[in-house]
Amino acid sequence: MEMTPQTKTVSPREIMRKITEGEKHLRNGNLFSSIVTLREVLNLYNKTNDIQPKDKIALANVINDVQRKLASSREFIDLYGKVIFRDDDFATSYDFLCQLIVIKEEEIASVLVDNDVNQSLKLGHLSEKDRETTKLMVSLVERGELSMLQELVAANDSLGSMVLAFYNEAGISYRKSGNIDKAIIEYKKALSISPNDEHLHYNMARAFMEIGQKKDAETCIGLAIQINPYFHEGLKMQKYIEQWTR
Repeated sequence: MEMTPQTKTVSPREIMRKITEGEKHLRNGNLFSSIVTLREVLNLYNKTNDIQPKDKIALANVINDVQRKLASSREFIDLYGKVIFRDDDFATSYDFLCQLIVIKEEEIASVLVDNDVNQSLKLGHLSEKDRETTKLMVSLVERGELSMLQELVAANDSLGSMVLAFYNEAGISYRKSGNIDKAIIEYKKALSISPNDEHLHYNMARAFMEIGQKKDAETCIGLAIQINPYFHEGLKMQKYIEQWTR
């Protein structure tokens, strides 16, 4: 006799626990983990039919709020651009998040197997363990997993410096070729490794200046000076931006 698979009963408390986990990931700057967790939340919600109507409405309101927080987070906008999740359309949201995860995994895989990237990172002279650690750093940068990335960089300073240089040089290359938007993305990746590097904020400011975004340039150079009040080149740029009328 064949048995019909039973749908697992999921309580609102379980779903809320998963929502809390995802919000913690987002607060800690672990974007990819927060996306994966939200997908799990939507999967549980979409498959659960035995929740009381009032509880389901309450959960839907919480999930709508979580989607808005995710879409408005700086990390999400930097990686995916501006996205609007429609309230209560959780089947569409689930499919969209699945696509984001697959695309990001494919992008990361392509970066890690790219011969030019491996040569730029100078992985050849590293031990097998250090090569794997460096690739993990790159993967975490690409995913936007800031918390784990910072821990790994703190424990492997020289490898972190190498990955930082890779992204910074990529940003410089894109800026020189005129692809400013891409340059800014690469600088932001470098900053995820070393957020207190005044030179990276300087590079960001310069990129924003080239596309006429004075306010963003002012913010970036202000951060650079805040980090290092004696940063001579930064002070010169700050004065130039103040007088800039472009």
